[in-house]
Amino acid sequence: MKLGIISQISESSKMIQKECLDYFDKVDMINIKDVSVEAATKVLETVSERKKIDIYDCLYLRGSYKNALLLRAISESCRNKIYTPIRPEAFTVGHDKFLTILELQKQGIDIPKTYVASTISSAKKILEGVNYPVIVKIPSGTHGKGVMVADTFAAASSVLDTLEVFKQPYIIQDYVETNATDLRAIVIGDKVIAAMRRKASNGELRANIHMGGTGTPIELDYATERVAVKAANAIGADICAVDILESRKPKVIEVNLSPGLRGITSVTKKNVAGKIGKFLYDRTQQFIESKKKQDFKDIIGVINKDEREIVTNLDIKLGKIRLPDIVSKLSEIKDEEEVVIKVNKGKIEIEKH
Repeated sequence: MKLGIISQISESSKMIQKECLDYFDKVDMINIKDVSVEAATKVLETVSERKKIDIYDCLYLRGSYKNALLLRAISESCRNKIYTPIRPEAFTVGHDKFLTILELQKQGIDIPKTYVASTISSAKKILEGVNYPVIVKIPSGTHGKGVMVADTFAAASSVLDTLEVFKQPYIIQDYVETNATDLRAIVIGDKVIAAMRRKASNGELRANIHMGGTGTPIELDYATERVAVKAANAIGADICAVDILESRKPKVIEVNLSPGLRGITSVTKKNVAGKIGKFLYDRTQQFIESKKKQDFKDIIGVINKDEREIVTNLDIKLGKIRLPDIVSKLSEIKDEEEVVIKVNKGKIEIEKH
């Protein structure tokens, strides 16, 4: 099997590539700067340096918020063709802090109370009615950047003025006292495979390792692990990091689709990259087998060759019914041919006009 890793060629991506060589026959590292997506009326394909990308059994996509739309487009072009551990929509949701909060809220996951405002004036009106301290941040910050803590209205207003340079909406969030600590959990599939408690450096409230924080290994209790897995599922990621505040109930503050691995590997002494490689291999195998079974079902689903009766499951998305390819082949109806569609409850008939 062949794996392609599309990323910014970070150290973490290199760690994953090295471990994946133990499982896949071929592992290619592709710089996202060399990748583009071409969309035409009936074609959506990904190319790298003007060559079509279509030879892989699995594509693992990693990148920052700057690449969110491109990552989503790449994933969309691969949908139902090859295994990708992150759903297309996750890239635009997961790289926007407020959209992430909305998805978590919809799934009933505990989160800090959060506000969003598009202008400084509307943000300051929110600040007049909140309890202090508060967290003020922008939707696309990473590694703790673009996240500030304010103890008073005056301090918060000053933070807004500072963040104005980013030309992004403002997120205002209740401050949860955790003694400047949080939890970072790496979720793979339906389990947490590594976790650490991060402690901010002196004078700092952001516990990110990139901001000078320190980490200690931890085994999450069952409830907290389930919260982390549920958050990953809410976003649509089989592989990600979930950041959690330890409160009366664990509160999720962020989901990271391209987590750094050096810090948590060093702290926990676990081969996180190796676990990711094994997971990608196993899931790719399962995807290939399920695709073969579906193709087989399409073939044996022709119960009566004279009537060409087919038993299959329908793919309905956004109210649109997508029929299996075999239906198009057996019907011999050509593209853009005029047809008559008869619809009754539980029954659809399509005939050439």
